[in-house]
Amino acid sequence: MRKLFITLTVVSLLIVFGVLTFGENQVITIWSWRAQDAPVWQKVQQILNSEGINVTIKFTAFDPTQYDSKVNLALQTGTGPDIVYSRRLPGSQTESLIKTGLYLPLSGKVDFSNFPSSILKSVTYQGTEYGVPFAVQVCGIFYNKSIYTKYDLSVPKTWDQLVENAKILKSHGVTPFFVSGKDGWSLAMQHAMCGVSILGPEWIKELTDGATDFLAPKWVQLNTMLNDLKVYYQPGFLANSTNDQDAAFAFGQAAMVFYGIWGYGTWIQLNPAIANDVGYFMVPPLSTNEKSYAYSYMDGAFSLTSSCKNIPLALKVLQFAATPQFGTIFANITDNIPAVSGVVMPDVPILKQAVETYENDSSPWVYWVGSVFTTGSPDLYNNVLTPGMQSMYANKITPYQFAQMAQQAISQWYKPLQEFIKSYYK
Repeated sequence: MRKLFITLTVVSLLIVFGVLTFGENQVITIWSWRAQDAPVWQKVQQILNSEGINVTIKFTAFDPTQYDSKVNLALQTGTGPDIVYSRRLPGSQTESLIKTGLYLPLSGKVDFSNFPSSILKSVTYQGTEYGVPFAVQVCGIFYNKSIYTKYDLSVPKTWDQLVENAKILKSHGVTPFFVSGKDGWSLAMQHAMCGVSILGPEWIKELTDGATDFLAPKWVQLNTMLNDLKVYYQPGFLANSTNDQDAAFAFGQAAMVFYGIWGYGTWIQLNPAIANDVGYFMVPPLSTNEKSYAYSYMDGAFSLTSSCKNIPLALKVLQFAATPQFGTIFANITDNIPAVSGVVMPDVPILKQAVETYENDSSPWVYWVGSVFTTGSPDLYNNVLTPGMQSMYANKITPYQFAQMAQQAISQWYKPLQEFIKSYYK
């Protein structure tokens, strides 16, 4: 009788901690900003169930502009999901969630051997991994091949050639660029992707090292070039969202967009006929003697939260997410580039081009996501580029005032910039 009591007690404890389920599916909740990933998790659930892992994955996607605040509030109140799509490192938001114990360490619990070290850097804090990377993004200019062919345009080799293409398109009544000015993050991305080619990674390294500053002629020139380009955007662009942009580009209502490879899956969902019409090129530099670069980055990761009610089961989901099998599912459903290696990619030319661009032409120095300028407050991404681009495009500030805005914000906390200012302006 005593043995039976002990046995029942142990079994009860195992059930409580999610080790035994008696065949009943246990729920694992996942929150994301990527609605397009829902079918991925449906497929993952099917595979895990077929392997005897009884799990129901409840996936919820939120508006990207509200996602971070919802996650932060839910985790701080203990009402969050088991797994969240987390932001990359370095980044003050992710570091804060790690330091407060709201993201749990995964080192030794998940096999990270299928990820390149360059990818793992974006989920590692003080030598410990806190997320399973899910995607790599490549940013640049996506264009409609049919429109380019119709007006006998070539992929531009310099910025002036890009402007000339836009001028020709506008003269024929075609919208050269559709820009989602309402979503400030997309304008910050536009600035950053232009910066890696116009400024060049060497100059961005100097900025990072404290050998120059935001008031340098190069930075002001970049602001000016972007501000001058807005005459080739659609009327009222500051009121348009990325959803508007996706629809316009998918249905051939604009020739070009500044965006990331993740948009391709959305465009072909909206209009399958455009699948072979989407082309890509990196933002061209100032002259043919200079190289074009792509702004590439690890998009995010799957992190285990302190709100998780069944850690052993959630770890099984995360362990699967770290495999090439998951990456193959992810790539073929979303038409995105997975972060994990050993994946069988879909036979889509533009995805292959994006992978090659990522491997061969990614800028080694950047200042948007994944940069040191996002690790303090106020940060360059949320507090400068996002509102600054909107204000400049709305003619509320000049390109030089935009540069002053960056200088004032980052010099509050970034020591290399502080030291440069002390020595240069004394």
